Parts: sequence; structure tokens; C-alpha cells
Amino acid sequence: MKRYSGLIVIVALAGCATGRLDYVPPSSPEPLANSKTINEPRDVVWNASVPELSKQFFVINNLDKSSGLINVSYSGDPESYVDCGFITSHFTNLRGDHTYHFPAAQAQESYQIMNGIYLFLVDRKMSLDGRVNLVFEKTGPAQTKVTAYTRYVLKRHITARNAGNNIPFSRDDSISFNSGGEAAFASNSNGDATTCVPTGKLERDILSAIR
Repeated sequence: MKRYSGLIVIVALAGCATGRLDYVPPSSPEPLANSKTINEPRDVVWNASVPELSKQFFVINNLDKSSGLINVSYSGDPESYVDCGFITSHFTNLRGDHTYHFPAAQAQESYQIMNGIYLFLVDRKMSLDGRVNLVFEKTGPAQTKVTAYTRYVLKRHITARNAGNNIPFSRDDSISFNSGGEAAFASNSNGDATTCVPTGKLERDILSAIR
């Protein structure tokens, strides 16, 4: 597992302080299981799937029975559906040791980092918009294959506030990737780029409604 680490050593008026921001990227994802085969005719599977999907927390955007396509979407907390590794912020000052450790895909986290001679208070938010195409294919007289193809769009909003002068600044970023793919946000000042991959749970959750 590759480890990215940035080390900042500062001397402040209050005494000696050190800070480090570490990033551990996600592990290589397992092969994506994004399809299932059901021993029923396509019409039977389709007719059973539409009401079942409607009961879930996904939103049905479009249905085209002739082509065997259903488009559904998910918007919200990304942590279950994408893996972006882990972030650790650690600093030591006259008040002691402080450590923040959290998944980089977490929906919201407030933490502190040292940057140069300054301490920053950071509020970090992540959100996911996932659009899924479900394709129903007839593979035999009484057999249907259903495949889920997902487009992931991750949005990150960071607000940082200088603890000394309380002046804030913010940054918005987004990345996108498909089922089985990956993407990385732009590198920060330490050269660390947060990389994200799908966990496969979004596809599994949707396919579990197909019977």
C-alpha cells in the first residue's frame, strides 16, 4: 500500500510545534460483480423489478422496456459506495498531541492541520451522485441477465479557517469514474492526491432488488 506523507515543522511564538498530514490510498478493488442471471423470461424479471426498485431509496429516472433499460440514481453519503483511503492529521503543541483519523470518503469531518506556521480549522464535506443503467438481456428462452453500469460523480467541499486571524477560504472539487474505474482529486500543497474507487456495494444493492 502506497503511503503519502507530508511533514511540517514549525517554531511558533508559543513554543515548538510539529505537524504531519498523512494519506493512505485505497487498496486495489476486488473484481466488480455487477451482473446477475435469473432463470426467468425477460418480461417476468422486468415486471417484478420495477415495483421492487420503487420500494428502495434509489430514484427511477427512466424506463424503456423495449430496449431493456432502467436508469436509477442515488445521491447522498458516499462512504458505503466509494473507498477514498484514509486521512490522518497529527500535530503537537504546548497543549499536547492531537490526532484526527478518518475515511476520506466520509460525508463530513471537522479537523485541524498545521500548515507552515499556522494552524487551520478544516471542515470537509463529500457527496456522491451515482447514475446507474440497468440493462436487461435475454440470454435464453427462460433466462435473463441483468447488468448494472454506474457513473460515479464525487463532490468535495473544503472550508479552512486560519485559527490566528479567523479568515476562511473554501475550495470545491469534483471527480467522476465508471464501475470498476478510479479517479483522483487534484494534489494538495504536499503533493497528495486523494484517489477514489467504487466498493461495488451500489451495484450489489441495486441488483439485490432484481429477482
